[in-house]
Amino acid sequence: MPQSPINWKNAPLIRLIIPMITGILIGIYSHLQNSIWLFLFLISFGILSSLLILSKKRPSIRKEFIFGMCSQLTFLLLGINLIIFKTAENQASHYQKFISDNHNEYIIEVTEIPKEKENSYQIIGEVTSVKTDSTKWSPTSGEVLLYFKKDGQSEQILQGDKLIINCNFQEIQPPQNPDQFNYKQYLSFNQIYQQAFVETNNWTLLSSGHFSLIGYASHIRDQLLQTLKTHGLSGDELAVASALILGYKDDLDNELKHSYSSAGATHVLAVSGLHVGIIFIAISFILGVFDKREKLTFTRLFIVLLVLWFYATITGLSPSVVRAATMFSFVAIGKAFQRDSNIYNTLAGSALVLLIYNPYLIMEVGFQLSYLAVLGIVYFQTIIYKRIYVKNKILDYIWSITSVSIAAQLTTFPLGLLYFHQFPTYFFISNLVVIPAAMIIIALGIGLFITSWIPIIAGALGFLLSNVIFGMNWVVRSIDQLPVSLIEGISITILECWIIYCMIIFIGLARETHRLKYLNVSLVLFSTLLILDHTEDISHSSTREIVIYSIKDEPNINFINGNSNLIVCSNQLFKDQSSMLFNIQHHWFDLDLDTPSHYVLEDSIATPHLLGKNGYYQFEDLSIYHFSEQEFPSTLEKVDILYISSSKYVSIHDILEIVDPKTIVLSNGCHWKYNKEVEILFVDNPNSYHDVKKQGAYVKSF
Repeated sequence: MPQSPINWKNAPLIRLIIPMITGILIGIYSHLQNSIWLFLFLISFGILSSLLILSKKRPSIRKEFIFGMCSQLTFLLLGINLIIFKTAENQASHYQKFISDNHNEYIIEVTEIPKEKENSYQIIGEVTSVKTDSTKWSPTSGEVLLYFKKDGQSEQILQGDKLIINCNFQEIQPPQNPDQFNYKQYLSFNQIYQQAFVETNNWTLLSSGHFSLIGYASHIRDQLLQTLKTHGLSGDELAVASALILGYKDDLDNELKHSYSSAGATHVLAVSGLHVGIIFIAISFILGVFDKREKLTFTRLFIVLLVLWFYATITGLSPSVVRAATMFSFVAIGKAFQRDSNIYNTLAGSALVLLIYNPYLIMEVGFQLSYLAVLGIVYFQTIIYKRIYVKNKILDYIWSITSVSIAAQLTTFPLGLLYFHQFPTYFFISNLVVIPAAMIIIALGIGLFITSWIPIIAGALGFLLSNVIFGMNWVVRSIDQLPVSLIEGISITILECWIIYCMIIFIGLARETHRLKYLNVSLVLFSTLLILDHTEDISHSSTREIVIYSIKDEPNINFINGNSNLIVCSNQLFKDQSSMLFNIQHHWFDLDLDTPSHYVLEDSIATPHLLGKNGYYQFEDLSIYHFSEQEFPSTLEKVDILYISSSKYVSIHDILEIVDPKTIVLSNGCHWKYNKEVEILFVDNPNSYHDVKKQGAYVKSF
């Protein structure tokens, strides 16, 4: 393991990657488009180039302030320009600039492998041409998200196929519920801004796909998956083997993923540095044993790089595996040129290359966690490991793995709290099992693939592989069942996340420099964190809120009073962990709410702040009547909110003769006539109604 202190002189790329990332973030959040930024970059780059030329005659110039400032400014401007040029909708050829109301025909090239959904096939395609009049096609660029109705014809679509489609593109919907995952933003970071549903009769195949390296790699992965099935793997064992060895996660069910998440072992299911590192060490060892001649150094380098990137390709080229493959490529190249590379410089170099290729990778959670985990291991593992001396070799091995887990967790837990609102309590226990098991599983898997043509050996390896995975799954599930295995509902803001990371950085600086002032800064930051948390608690304690979430065919009302939390919804929805987490729970986490009290729609409710019976609710000073499937009452007290989720239709005019609500809220599962009638009735007063299907969740704060 590399020594932890950072030698800044041997890691110049760190000083360049920081301003470049800053420039990328400025470009993303400022939406800059003006060509002035390219002009400024060229000027700065020209000055820097001149200084570099002058430094050959006067090396001391590299130590002067102007050289450092110009270097930092050049890479800051480089980051800004990378975003401007990478943002698809900034391009003059982007298809959105050619769309007209009169024509909606497009030529699409399928750029990724189609994904099967419940009722459709999800396809990402490049819009290569747009029909601008009855005969003319204009060449364009830009990707779009398409859903093809599932049938025998659409299941034949392959990556690389060119299709003519006739449909209307629509903007990606923003989050429909408070604090919900922003899928629109996620797709925009991937340069996708619109989507469409394509009916069976509205598309034709123009030409079949040409050869694609990624498509070929996918075909090989499918064959390897079949090899796993053929040699005795099935069920959860097959699902874990497919994910861990080949990066194929479609067979993992929610229960198994939750168990790995609760145990703090999710990382082994995503092909990353651990997996690529094993491949790198194995291939380097094999090539070194068989041939050590110096004249074949670059041949060995070529083979190592080929194997690394072939493995990265067949496992899906996720940010974590691309990062790992790039980093180990840098290591391999350094060894070939007989240069001992600084690990921090290698990490910065790999990030630099990847971000120049795609600056939006910086917004990928996997990319962030991947680099932070490696930085944590490289810097903190040695420090943590040396704190405890263990004489026994077995116990020392256990402590070594534990120190790796703690080091990685130290630099990733703030992001885990920010994005996932949870912390796996027993991560250090699970990693004692899953890390060695992952190494064995990868070795057995590769052995199985190599010997698949020898039935006896392949059968034995398949048996061993299945049982090792079975044992690992059993351990993970057992840890998941332990008390308080997962602390959920932790919510921190982006500011608080940055404060935690600054604390970690200043603690590291205190250790590096032995200066007490850095430790004092970290204590001030910790105090600031406590003050912010206390301020949020005070703010949340005064929250009074009614929320009707946008969930298809699931009527619901959420009553929030301070930290108390009561939700009225069906048992089916409340027990659906996936739907609750996606649509509702992130809002609860953000408000630091207590465990919710659950009532079904038919229940009577009597709490200090809420009374409810037969669809009528009195919450503090606010009254609600929920019209679902019951008959509308002939008499009804005046209510503030009329919430309609009924699939039965009763004329709005008849309803308004009985009750005069201040606001009408329509669920996204009510009879379609309600939406149409209310829209016409309140055309001059649109604030008097809220259509959850069109406008998203209804939130009433008071």
